[in-house]
Amino acid sequence: MANLQDVGFFRRIVNAFRSQLRLGKGESISLNDSASSVSGVLVTPEKALKLSAVWACINLRSGLVSTLPFALRTADKKIATEHPLYDIFRYAPNANMNPSDFWQALMTSIDLQGNAFAEIKRKGERIISLEVLDATRMKITRLQGGEVVYEYDEGDGTRKLPDRNIFHLKDFTLDGITGLSPLTYGVETLGLQIHANDTTAHDYKNRFKGRDVIVYRGTGQGGAPVLTEEQRKKTRKFLQEFSAASEAGKTPILEGGFDIVNRAPSLSPIDAQLLESRQFGIEEICRCFSVPPQLIGHTSKSSSWASSYENTVLSFQAFTIVPKLQRIEQTITRKLLSPAERRIYEPKFNAEGLLRASPANRASFYTSMVQNGIYSRNYVRDLEDLPAVDGGDELTVQLNMGTLNHAANETLKRQE
Repeated sequence: MANLQDVGFFRRIVNAFRSQLRLGKGESISLNDSASSVSGVLVTPEKALKLSAVWACINLRSGLVSTLPFALRTADKKIATEHPLYDIFRYAPNANMNPSDFWQALMTSIDLQGNAFAEIKRKGERIISLEVLDATRMKITRLQGGEVVYEYDEGDGTRKLPDRNIFHLKDFTLDGITGLSPLTYGVETLGLQIHANDTTAHDYKNRFKGRDVIVYRGTGQGGAPVLTEEQRKKTRKFLQEFSAASEAGKTPILEGGFDIVNRAPSLSPIDAQLLESRQFGIEEICRCFSVPPQLIGHTSKSSSWASSYENTVLSFQAFTIVPKLQRIEQTITRKLLSPAERRIYEPKFNAEGLLRASPANRASFYTSMVQNGIYSRNYVRDLEDLPAVDGGDELTVQLNMGTLNHAANETLKRQE
C-alpha cells in the first residue's frame, strides 16, 4: 500500500494533468512558471537555469535553431524578397531584436514553459513586427464556440488578444492548444538535482575541507580545565580570523595551553552515493531535453571517438532539432500567411548543413545529388553561400555530365 507521501505525489501529477492535459470549451489555463517537488524544492526557471546541465541543454537547442538560415520561398524555390515577412525574418522581427535573438528567446521559452508567444503587429493587413511576450503572464481561454482567446498581464492590467494576433509556438502538447511545461513534468528530476547540489555545496563548505579541533590543556578559573564564556568568545573570534580564504597558509600563534588537532575530511558511502547521484541527475536532465549528454560535455559513459560523436550529432539534429523546425515552419504558414499565400509561399529553415556535419560528408552528398540530376550546381552554390554561375541552373546526369533534356533527345534519336 502506498504511503502518504506517494499518495501526495500522485495527486499532484493528476492535478497537473487536469490543468494541462485538455482545455475544454469555456475553460481557462494560466501558464505557471514554478512547481514544487516531493523533495521540497520549489523549481522556478531561475533555479532550473542555475543547473549547468539545464543551462547547457537549453543554450544548445535554442542557439542551434537561432543560427539557422531562414527564408520564405516561392513554389519555384526562390526567396520571396518582396514579401513583408522577408524583412522581418531577415533583418529585424521587432525594434529590439535581430532574428537570432528572436528565435533564441522563443526557443528558450518553449524549453522552460512549453509555450512561446509573440504578438503580431499589423498595419492594415500587412505584418510589420513580432513582439515577444512573457509566457508566464499569459492566460489562455477556450470559449464555448471553440475560439481561443489570450489574456496578457501587463502588470498594471490585463489585455485581451484574439487568436489572430498571437504567434504561438508550443512544445509537446496533448490538446493542440497548450504545450506541456518541462518544469512541471520534470519537477522531480530538477528538484532532486537542485537539492543534491545544495547538499554537496554545504558539505564542501563545512565538512569536506577538513576541520581543526582546538584542545585546551591549561586550567581555567579555580584550577578546572574549563574556559569561561568570555574566553571562548575571544578564542573563537581569534581563530575565525585565520579561517578566511585571504588568510590561507598563515599560522596562528597559540598560547596559554591551546593545541590544534587536525581531523582530515572523510567521505562516507552515503557521501559517495550523493556525488554519484549528481552525475546520474545530469543524464536525467539530458533525457528530459532530448540532448545526448556528450554534447554538453558529460562524457563519463559515452564514447569520444570521432565517428561515434559525429553519429550522435547527426542523430540529435535529425530526431530533436528537425521536428522542432518543421513545427515552427507549419506555425508560420498557419499564423502569418493568408489562405491564398499558403499556396504560393513556403517558410523554410535551411537545415542542410546540420544533417551533414563534416565537409567530406557534405561534398559526397552534393556530388551524388548533382550527378543524379536532383540538385543543380547553382542550388548547391546557394547552400554554400556562393554566387550563381552561368549555366549552373541546368540539371545534369552522369552520362558525360550532360543535361537531362540532352540525354532525353539522344535517347529519342537512337530509338528512331
